[in-house]
Amino acid sequence: MPVRLILLRALVASLSLAALPVTAASFDVTQGAWGDASTVNSLAWAIQQANATPGVDSILFHTDVNVDQANPIPFTGGFLAEITDPAGLSIRGNGFSLVGNPTYISGLGVIVTKNNPQPYSSSGGGNTLVVEALSFARIADNVSNVSIDNLVVDGLNGFLRVGSNSVVSISDSFIKNSVNFGNRSKSVIQAFADSVVNLTDVNLHNINPFEKPIPFAESIWFGAISGENATLNIFKSTLDLFSSSTAGAVNWIGGTANLVSSVITGQGLSIADDAKQGVLNLVNSVFRPDEHSATARLQAFNGGEANVTASTIQYDALFTQDVPSGSNCPGSYLCNGAPLQAFAGGAIHLRSSAVSVLNENIVGIVSPYSDTYNSLPGSLTADAYSFVQPVVTQDAAALKLLFAQPALRTAPGAYELDATTAPLYLYLDLPGGAYPAAYGPLTAVIPDANGANKLINPIDGTVISTDVYGNPRTFNGLRDIGAAQAGVPAPLPVLSVATAMGWSRRLRRRIQRQSGAASTVS
Repeated sequence: MPVRLILLRALVASLSLAALPVTAASFDVTQGAWGDASTVNSLAWAIQQANATPGVDSILFHTDVNVDQANPIPFTGGFLAEITDPAGLSIRGNGFSLVGNPTYISGLGVIVTKNNPQPYSSSGGGNTLVVEALSFARIADNVSNVSIDNLVVDGLNGFLRVGSNSVVSISDSFIKNSVNFGNRSKSVIQAFADSVVNLTDVNLHNINPFEKPIPFAESIWFGAISGENATLNIFKSTLDLFSSSTAGAVNWIGGTANLVSSVITGQGLSIADDAKQGVLNLVNSVFRPDEHSATARLQAFNGGEANVTASTIQYDALFTQDVPSGSNCPGSYLCNGAPLQAFAGGAIHLRSSAVSVLNENIVGIVSPYSDTYNSLPGSLTADAYSFVQPVVTQDAAALKLLFAQPALRTAPGAYELDATTAPLYLYLDLPGGAYPAAYGPLTAVIPDANGANKLINPIDGTVISTDVYGNPRTFNGLRDIGAAQAGVPAPLPVLSVATAMGWSRRLRRRIQRQSGAASTVS
């Protein structure tokens, strides 16, 4: 064979090999301790191997991994790992846990763990740190795809820091018992400019139980999930933060935060404007903030915009005593603007949503530290398909004026209050059963719900066909106000008698044909 032909074939073969995609590798984690880069089959080793191997590698858990006594990477604020391969990484938890149990001894000699939460003094206060709170991983800038599935994260500090222009997707996972002492306070997930964070079927519970909010802070300053000029997509997830003392569930500055078909309890949602605007979309979701927190509310400020669509917001504005300060509500500072707080140019828009109920001092935001909150007011708007439940200090006329909507629905009795829990007056069966009463003021309201008024998921543009609890979203082409469908088909008032009779005759003929066909087969 001529030498030139041999060389040509070799060149073609080399080019073909170069065109093939890099084969990704898979690394198994079988060690129960974090380990280090030299501990084969430890998580530390697996991440180091994945960073050094081009392609979207996989890490598979085959055991729980304990991070106590592990050594964080220097100068990272307590993070144990960095994910640096631009192609990304796939982590499959297989139901196993990444677990820690930070411990300190208080000045009174009490041994404090994640299961025995006590306030931790940032100034020391005689606390003796025994086991430090550690965080999982920092993701470098420009990492195209990090996915984490079916993992339990229990007792860490922060979980992920997402670098600029990186994408992270977490699914079917449970993050709980996050603690902060021993390191600088962190969000569970923190995202930076142009990054994207996707959460699907994720549950956050008992986050930052030792964190102490700044007294009298007006804006939500610290969220379990926080980001700046980034994109957040939360779908079919639960942020169960009633037992937390973190100041917020989601704190987003600039960019877009989409919370869809999810349940958020306990702590607040915050959106502010920045370089990339600042929009929060709460769609087909239940939001029930804790009545005893100054920051447990939906908050739009500094030009931020919150769009509340087909969602239910519940807040007990009738409570009379604020536990932390002993001040009486609804007259105290801690009650101002709850649960909808728009100030400093922020705006909140209700669309086919239900709010029950508003505090009396919804507009007057007064900060003991700054007058800037009053220099530029916020705005509240609603469409004619939204409902706000009146209270003594905010009757129907006042609410219609407040939301600039003369057709705002304000009929009382959408949700029942449990008088046996006075003076708190807790809502019955909420949030797990936040259903409007059948044929009440919220049911069968939105027309053409499968057509012009269908619900669109802002994350992917698809049609939302189920309510927040998985029930069919419409009946007879009508949708209920709020996040939950009553489950009782509405009557047929829109049908004329002739139309109804025609429909009945067609139904009888269909049954007869099916019966005849069954007889022939038999």
